[in-house]
Amino acid sequence: MKLPVFCFISALLCAGCAGTVSTQEKPPRYRVSTERETAYYLGTDAEKVEDTCPGNNILTQYNCTRKQENGYTCFDVYMAQGRPLNTQEYTLLQERVEKQAVTPQPQCPTMEPTCDAFLKALNYNLEFSWYLVNFPTSSFPQCRETYDCKRIDCYLPPAEGEKEATLVSCVYKRNQVFFVGAQVTCRQTLR
Repeated sequence: MKLPVFCFISALLCAGCAGTVSTQEKPPRYRVSTERETAYYLGTDAEKVEDTCPGNNILTQYNCTRKQENGYTCFDVYMAQGRPLNTQEYTLLQERVEKQAVTPQPQCPTMEPTCDAFLKALNYNLEFSWYLVNFPTSSFPQCRETYDCKRIDCYLPPAEGEKEATLVSCVYKRNQVFFVGAQVTCRQTLR
């Protein structure tokens, strides 16, 4: 009879221990979420953007972790691929303006003799321009990186009393990435 009593007492003790373990408080579990406001365009220059989220990574989006308190906010900057604003789609690599004793063909649109004025006159679209000229892109390291550089040439007719036309020659690199930013708020909710 001693054996069944011993088993009964042992079973009660085990049940008591199990009950004690199960009544201990477990730390609350939280679900972390990232609330992101609508992102807006910032520009193409990495030097002019600032990410205030942990890590300050301007290449990828930031996502909240358990390390951030509920309600933590920061400004997230990240890179996007595509077509930037017209005025920032091309970066000027070389500008050449010089007098030449040639027939002014192709003739420039009505403009000042600058690459900036030339690009504006073409409405920032160099894709199908008859001013495009083939040139060795290997001479520009920026072109070797992107393989998307263009050279445009045109001539302004000689001014009255002059014999030489003015060549306006521009080499542009097309920008294919830009930066956007959005305010981010970290939220922690009980599961």
